[in-house]
Amino acid sequence: PAPTSNLHPPPSHADTAGDRVLQSAKKAGRVTIYSFNFTGEMGIMLQKAFEQRYGIELEIVTGRGAEFIERLKTEKRVGQLTADTTEGSAIHVKNMKLEGITAGVAGELPALREKDKWVIDLLSLDPQDKHLIIHFISTYAPHINTRLVKAGEEPRVWRDLLDPKWKGKMTITDHNIGGGPYLLFPPLIREKILDESFIKALYKQDLRFATSVVDETAQLARGEQYLMIRGADSISARFVVEGAPIRAAEMQDGTTLSPGTAAAIAGAPHPNAAKVFLNWIVSQEGQTVHGEGKKMGSVRADVKDFRPAPIAFVPKRPVIMTVEDNDDGTRLFRERWINKLIGQ
Repeated sequence: PAPTSNLHPPPSHADTAGDRVLQSAKKAGRVTIYSFNFTGEMGIMLQKAFEQRYGIELEIVTGRGAEFIERLKTEKRVGQLTADTTEGSAIHVKNMKLEGITAGVAGELPALREKDKWVIDLLSLDPQDKHLIIHFISTYAPHINTRLVKAGEEPRVWRDLLDPKWKGKMTITDHNIGGGPYLLFPPLIREKILDESFIKALYKQDLRFATSVVDETAQLARGEQYLMIRGADSISARFVVEGAPIRAAEMQDGTTLSPGTAAAIAGAPHPNAAKVFLNWIVSQEGQTVHGEGKKMGSVRADVKDFRPAPIAFVPKRPVIMTVEDNDDGTRLFRERWINKLIGQ
């Protein structure tokens, strides 16, 4: 099939072993991914581009990471694995690894042998075993409704959110459900940008709680709130493209970056097709299709930033969330902050 674009093809599997991988993948003719992020129109774009490039059918099964863990454990137990690869949050993919579900194949991917192409080390979350591969980055920052917050009045550092003028005007994902607080704050506390006193004071600001970041972003877009504390460019982008009056307020003292990860499934029915897909999704072509479809930036320096201008910025002080940060955030919010600091 003809290439999907005029971009250079993904790094070839030119060595003998690599060529066998590609030929085996084409012979299998199919690869299945369990995915949290490859949804909607962007998922269709990825599917078409990959299939046109290789002639290999790509099936994307969407759902939540925790559900996929249980599903894969069951499939493994009965010996009927369906998925060849998976992608989602670092914590869920790490938990799959701990359950013996994933395989370390990153060392075999030609794309990862490219030099000077990356804005982040794609193996930094799992450098020894090479199971977890970073394939996108979400930038977290407060997002404001520009019709309600005048230019120059937005917060500039995190402690600005403690100003009485913001009381009752901010949303955050409900910490009893999960998500936002667990992801946003632990890296900033690790780097001593924030501390527990900030968390306690913030939750006295009469916060409004949302059941998900998507619902929260929709509320902001409709003008029901002035500011959402953990805006995510990966979510807000589609609202901004459709005309929502949303803009990111970069915190000068630190910005949390959350990596999305992918991995191959151990014992998958089409292991070589999984390698071809993982190689493609971090190639220039794969990243371009993903970025254009999701309106996101890239882990590659040679791919344009597709984020709309109001939410696109290069953080002055980036802080990359680790798997340990996620673990710490869950533990601290549930065991310490909620009951002892927040009192909820």
